[in-house]
Amino acid sequence: MKPGATLFKLINLGINKDQSIEVATRLKIINQFNLLCISYSIPYILFSLSQGFYKPALVFFVGLLLYMVSLYSNKNGNYNVAKFLILIATNYSVFYLSLFYGFASGFHLYYFTSPWIVFSLFNFSEVYKILVGIFLYLLSIVVLVLVNHYDLISSHETHFKIASVLYDINVFLALSFCLLLVANFSNFNKHINKILLRSNEELETKQELLENEIIERKSTETKLQTLLKEKEILLSETHHRVKNNLAVVSGMLDLQVLMSDEEKVATILNDSRNRIKSMSLIHEALYKFDNVSQIEFGRYIRTLVEEIKQTYVSESLSVNMVYDLDNVYLDLNKAIPCGLLVNEVLTNAFKHAFKGRSDGEIKIVVKQEGTNCLLEIGDNGNGIGSGQTSSQSIGMTLINAFVKQLKGKLEVLNDGGTTFRLIFDLEMI
Repeated sequence: MKPGATLFKLINLGINKDQSIEVATRLKIINQFNLLCISYSIPYILFSLSQGFYKPALVFFVGLLLYMVSLYSNKNGNYNVAKFLILIATNYSVFYLSLFYGFASGFHLYYFTSPWIVFSLFNFSEVYKILVGIFLYLLSIVVLVLVNHYDLISSHETHFKIASVLYDINVFLALSFCLLLVANFSNFNKHINKILLRSNEELETKQELLENEIIERKSTETKLQTLLKEKEILLSETHHRVKNNLAVVSGMLDLQVLMSDEEKVATILNDSRNRIKSMSLIHEALYKFDNVSQIEFGRYIRTLVEEIKQTYVSESLSVNMVYDLDNVYLDLNKAIPCGLLVNEVLTNAFKHAFKGRSDGEIKIVVKQEGTNCLLEIGDNGNGIGSGQTSSQSIGMTLINAFVKQLKGKLEVLNDGGTTFRLIFDLEMI
């Protein structure tokens, strides 16, 4: 592997696609700092060994190992461990070397780089960590100054020329080290500022596009609401006209009933008029209320019952109506066949169930069970005869046709009266 590729790989240790650009850039700086400290440590190790100073050489070597472990920690995602190792290695290696060689060696000058080290390691939002890092450096400096001032620990006797050379080298290296850190830190801030500016521009562009989209959607929504209102008015007017046309046909049948001398013909005409009336009531319900596509079936049934009672109930017969109605809504495709079916069953009950009696009871149940609707109409009358349940009778022929149109299931019970029980799917067309 080429040296350039190896260096690039080392600088990018621990960086992945999921990290923000700020975090990735800071990790690069930390890796660069570790590599720089390693490169600085090697000459010092060689110098110490050449002079027979084995303890300082060992301190430099331990520091070098700590920088390597810091790189490895970054690679494994242990970023806080990596930063802590840098603080330990830089702080206490400088502290020991300053004690060993004395102030004349200039090792203490590296402490001037400590603020830049801390700010390179931590984000400004990590106030606690920044304060801890600065405190450790300040504590070492204070202890070092006190030790030197009161001469608490004797430093190693170093030849004047060696101390002078070390001082010159440390001044140069500390200054260059500080300048490198400042430049790195400055470049990092510039890079972050560029990213922030680019992000702000992108956000402004997206915000402008979003605002335009919102304006466009509001305009489209207004147009759709206008079109929907016009459609509702049109449908309402259509239902109104259909109701009026059915009322005209119903009125014509009323005239025919009045002009007919034959009771059988009058009965047939009345039945036909009630069928038309049951359809007319559906269109009237759709016209009167806000919802032009669905009707509340329970309310419709009550109105239909009153219309049928006016035709078939005489003063000599009193029929008590019992209702158990859920709020079930039917669209036009289901409401018309269902309404016609209710009309046929109720007409049959009023005409035949209570013959020879002065009173009776009819119970109507409408229940919603999941997506199914249960419609049950029962009376306590005389019961239905075999001829009336025959599929050849006009009433049952119509009822079976309506059940088929609703794709439902009909059950006729003849126990203590007659009960028609219909189950059909509300969602099935």
